[in-house]
Order: sequence, then C-alpha cells, then structure tokens
Amino acid sequence: MKLLPIILAAALSLNLTACVGVSLNTEERSFSSAVGDFNTRTELNARLLAESASLFANVSTSVIEGRVHLSGNVTRAEDRLTATRIAWAAPNVKEVTNNIEVTAEPDLLDTARDRWINTQVRTRILTDGAIKDINYTIDTQNRTIYILGIAQDQGELDRVLAHARSVPGARRVVNYALLKDDPRRHTWPGEDLNTPVASAAPAAEQTEHY
Repeated sequence: MKLLPIILAAALSLNLTACVGVSLNTEERSFSSAVGDFNTRTELNARLLAESASLFANVSTSVIEGRVHLSGNVTRAEDRLTATRIAWAAPNVKEVTNNIEVTAEPDLLDTARDRWINTQVRTRILTDGAIKDINYTIDTQNRTIYILGIAQDQGELDRVLAHARSVPGARRVVNYALLKDDPRRHTWPGEDLNTPVASAAPAAEQTEHY
C-alpha cells in the first residue's frame, strides 16, 4: 500500500459525510441519552487534557449510552491506568472498556493508515442501504477496527462486521456493538436482567484475527 493514497484518504476523512451523503436515519439512542453521552465525553476529554496534554492527544474516546471505549497509544503503563481512572470519574459512566496499547509513539504512516482504514469502513457502511449508519461509531487504532454502537438486528450487525473485515490492511475486528433489544442497554453493572432477550449479542466482545 503506497503512502500517498493513504495520506490523502486520511486528510479527507473529516469531510467524508459531506462527500458521501448525509444520513436521513433516526438515531436509536434517545435525544436525552445522546446529549448525556456528549456531555460525558466532553467532561472525559477535559479531564484527560487537565491530566496531561499528551494523554489527551493520544487517547481516543467514545461514549454510547454510558459505555465508554478508550483506545490509542501511550508510552507508559501508568498512563493507561490513569486514563481508566479518569474515565470512571466522568459523570454517568456505567462501563469502561480500555483498549489503549502501551507502545512507542506511532509514526506518520501508522496514523495515516489507521485513518485510511477507518474511512474505508465508514464509507462501506454509509453506502449500504441496509445499515442505519448513524448508530455506529468506528474507531481504528494500530490497524484494529473497533465497532461500537447499536444494531437493529443480528443481520445488520453481521453486515457491518463483514464490511470491516473486507478492508485491506486491517489486522483484526473487535465488536462492542449491542443489539437494540439487548437488556444491557437499560441496566447498570450488577443489576438483574429480568427478561433476557434471545437475540441479544454475546456478553463478551467478538474478536477476529487476520
């Protein structure tokens, strides 16, 4: 894979939605939940920045219905633990998943490749009429694609995962998306799930290696 196409795709990634088209789908999260997630992520990022400019720059955050996902690269193991502590301290957080890796600082090519992969996944999802793309967040770090969000059903989720697997250069795909009827969406850790739904996704994330 040549460097120039990767860098160009990465540079265009922020304008992808405008280029491909604006989704007319309705988000599965309620308005109040979406606002709450926005406020949680804003507070989380502010706390990361207050702790360290480097930590803020190197850690990527996503929040969906109070479930926080952390990814990125840090050079010290203690920074990874600090990010977890800060995430739990943010308001309305009911789960934290930490996929931050302790590595050397990534070079320009690594960063550009991740953005290129992320753009490719997002493009495939946006242009698939059978997927409500607004419900998904895609995060790529170190050629690992993380799928987060709320799926309408298992069929839709399978399509999303298939698109992610089809992108050249991806090392693995990790799924954290839940089905919309999964009872875990409306409970906090430790609460009883009174009526489990048969179609709910497995509790553990699905990981595929390449």
